[in-house]
Amino acid sequence: MKHFPLMTRSLVVYLLLVICSVGSLGTASQDLNDAAAAKNVTQSKTGSLTGAGLGLTRPVAPPQVSSAGLPGKPQQLTSPDQVPQGLEKSDWSNIRAAHAAWEHSFQPVKGGAWQAQNKAQQWSTQFDGRGFMAKPQGADWQWGLELRSYGFGKKQTAVGGQPAVKAEGQRLSYQWDSDVQEWFINDQRGLEHGFNVARRPQGAAAKASLDMVLGTRGTLKASVAADAQTVHFRDDKGAPVVTYAGLKVWDADGKVLPSRFVAGPSGGIILRVDESSARYPITIDPIAQQAYLKASQVSADDGFGFHVAVSGDTVVVGAEREDSSTTGVNSTPDESAVNAGAAYVFVRSGTTWSQQAYLKASQVTADDRFGISVAVAGDTVVVGAYAEDSSTTGVNSTPNESALTAGAAYVFVRSGTTWSQQAYLKASQATAFDGFGVSVAVSGETVVVGAYGEDSSTTGVNGTIDESTLNAGAAY
Repeated sequence: MKHFPLMTRSLVVYLLLVICSVGSLGTASQDLNDAAAAKNVTQSKTGSLTGAGLGLTRPVAPPQVSSAGLPGKPQQLTSPDQVPQGLEKSDWSNIRAAHAAWEHSFQPVKGGAWQAQNKAQQWSTQFDGRGFMAKPQGADWQWGLELRSYGFGKKQTAVGGQPAVKAEGQRLSYQWDSDVQEWFINDQRGLEHGFNVARRPQGAAAKASLDMVLGTRGTLKASVAADAQTVHFRDDKGAPVVTYAGLKVWDADGKVLPSRFVAGPSGGIILRVDESSARYPITIDPIAQQAYLKASQVSADDGFGFHVAVSGDTVVVGAEREDSSTTGVNSTPDESAVNAGAAYVFVRSGTTWSQQAYLKASQVTADDRFGISVAVAGDTVVVGAYAEDSSTTGVNSTPNESALTAGAAYVFVRSGTTWSQQAYLKASQATAFDGFGVSVAVSGETVVVGAYGEDSSTTGVNGTIDESTLNAGAAY
């Protein structure tokens, strides 16, 4: 999370950051022509929390760019990073930033309320001057929070009445009184929610902790985990839909302060901080996510989550140090091949994520590091294993163990909800320590594999490989 300048003697309470799940390439591409319409609008780039301003409005007719850079004919863009001909890269970056700011800006609705859309989270959020309520697409649950009171123990200052509401682009604030301002920022990451408290609340006493008392809204029920560092908001079937986690608190000197979640009155939650030795301002910073993904079997040092890829409603997570010797898809893991590696596929239905597949190489050996790299496009997943030791070459060869860390890549495909390995990829010349598979990418019917330790001095495309330049590297 970015840190912003804070007012002197103010207490800043960051209570909500809804992490955006990355949208699909196709979805992003659909937005590009709309983004081009906003070329003449630039986003404010100050260090404050001012957003981009409500002046970002949707133009009526976006300009069209032909393949020759001439107006009149549309240009087909195949990637959100592709720069239309006729524009500079910096111009296109500004256009996309302005469009993103417009998409996430707060808009007034009937009754004096405000609304913000977030495509990545697939929900819209309404702000009624008391709190907020998020309503997802394709699901019937609702979820929100509102500040009820703040203070120490029973000496709480109740929050009520109508605040002064101010909306500026992607930022909206409630000024509750002279001491407390509540604010929201809506951007590509999701919805960030925080508080500025101008001075320490009255009633501080020895051994008393500062409490921010939040009431819950909607249909989800709060459940504080045993470690007091996570709150799961569950639906009527008990499934976690929204998760508060990653709670961290520090003071003006950067000192980390003890903090925890506790169950609050009437199904709410309390964010409790021991700030007795702190120098104000204090920053309180948990994270709320629509999904918290963990492997189906968790072991120490698996490295789950170090490498991830996403396409639409599919997420692939690598765990290069996972220790199972089992092979194929959805096997029962053991702990008998250290650092063999694994990859996990998660899918979203509506707003609910679930594990769809546990991927292992067709032949597993300790220290292969399967999962060092992952890529996904639609129904195709590619997983790299840069430390795989076979000297065989080409596609679907029979692996041996005679070229240490030559590397390999594996292609998996999905039919319906079933995954299977389609290809075992090796370089056209496999040599020890090539590291083939250290990076992978996939688009449509094309797979690219990097080999950072390949030793050829040849240049260009399809040259004759030699072994005369150590670690020159190659891609296939």
